[in-house]
Amino acid sequence: MAQRKKWNLLAAVIIAVAILGGVVGWQQFAPKLGSPTVITVTPTATTVTGSQTIVAPQRQTEWIRIGEVKPINYYLSLLESNRTAPYAQLFWELLKLPNLVNATAVAKITYLALNATNPEVKEAFELMIKGGTPDPKDFTYTVPSWNTELQVLYWLASQNEFKKDDTLALSIAMVHGLWVTMGDERVQEAVKKDASDLLAYFRNINELQRERGYHGLEDYPLEAKLSLSWTGGATPAWGEYGLSDKLWSGGYTTKRLDLKAYRWDSVNVTTLTRMREMIDKNDWSSRDVNLVVANLEQYFYFSNTRRYQDTWRSDHWIYSRLGMHDVQIEIGGERHRSFFLLTPNYQFDFYLRNGYVTGNCVDETVFVGAWAKSWGISTTGLVSTAANDEHMYSVYYDPATKAWTAYPNQLAWYMSGPGAGNMIMLRVFKPPVQQGGYLRIYEIPVQDYTNFGGGMFTTFRGVYTLDSVRGIFSKGLPISEMKQWLLYD
Repeated sequence: MAQRKKWNLLAAVIIAVAILGGVVGWQQFAPKLGSPTVITVTPTATTVTGSQTIVAPQRQTEWIRIGEVKPINYYLSLLESNRTAPYAQLFWELLKLPNLVNATAVAKITYLALNATNPEVKEAFELMIKGGTPDPKDFTYTVPSWNTELQVLYWLASQNEFKKDDTLALSIAMVHGLWVTMGDERVQEAVKKDASDLLAYFRNINELQRERGYHGLEDYPLEAKLSLSWTGGATPAWGEYGLSDKLWSGGYTTKRLDLKAYRWDSVNVTTLTRMREMIDKNDWSSRDVNLVVANLEQYFYFSNTRRYQDTWRSDHWIYSRLGMHDVQIEIGGERHRSFFLLTPNYQFDFYLRNGYVTGNCVDETVFVGAWAKSWGISTTGLVSTAANDEHMYSVYYDPATKAWTAYPNQLAWYMSGPGAGNMIMLRVFKPPVQQGGYLRIYEIPVQDYTNFGGGMFTTFRGVYTLDSVRGIFSKGLPISEMKQWLLYD
């Protein structure tokens, strides 16, 4: 309470100074180019052609470094005196954060916002301010009254340097806010570390990509970085420890998320590192992300598919759902059902022990999606529902074409034949950027049965056919449309 009173008083003082003319326009206070110490790093990429080794400079990377640290109210005044969105709102959102004591971190956030040259930085802050504070009506327990996405950004700034136009750091902060909203104290402490570890991991992947002549993930558009940074798979909708109140979910809107559930749901950097190493060991990596995804999909889901007891299996996957190989397996040291697990960490360990994975198409989407993300490939999930059947699969960002696409065998799963022209329901999984209403579930009547939708999906009914969906993602959905689907619809 004392902390809140202090910052309310500070806000009043800042506004009073502004009215009296002590603060006249943000340009007077905005950091000039020389205000922070800006370190310009020129990395190199090494390529080998024949017997020659060529070292070529890459584009410069500017880092935000804070030299002489000023009091927190100085950086807040830069934001407040701007008087434009989203910077004035950012001032108020920062004031609400608990334990706002690290002036260097506040400086980094301020300079990230005010010195941006990439319009997606402003867009990210606008989205964060709009959606980063939870709606208490979505939960039966008390949730933070402040912006938890901004809180994660503050934690990141307290532990890491930011780059100029650092939409990667912004993206990680935005999608990790939901864990802070729902998690207990142990989860919040884990998120503080995990978000920082993930930022370091993806920065290292970006450098590896550039060293090999691949497309660097730091050049992805905002919606691709947000999907890449979300490590919770489809657990907002389903899962053994799923977040929603849907059947086959854990119901964590009525009970606070504990550390066990968080560790189950969220793939960690240790697993991502082991996956990436195996991709290299198996020679699955490539500059062409389509080849990487094809290698993963083919190995786990499509290689030598055949009938197996009451279901089908490939060389490394046993398909399981209600009524089909519906058995108990040992995973994570416990007995669990063999589908709707949605736990890449434990399913990866299960694979290493047994040489195969079990689960339904949702499990496969999340599992293969985690492998793709381990090499910096951004994925999300698509659900096509036709009559009383549906299929979920990964769609991913191809930086070479700047479009979203899918593995052809997934698109052909049941999207051909006499029913290909039938109208379907299409659900596109969204990262948890807009928290208000994100976990709300509602019923959708589909012919002779009822399906469900929720805030975690953009849902289309009567717009697409199976055939048109296959055509769209075979050709590639442009990033402008995917951004609309993921962030604004």
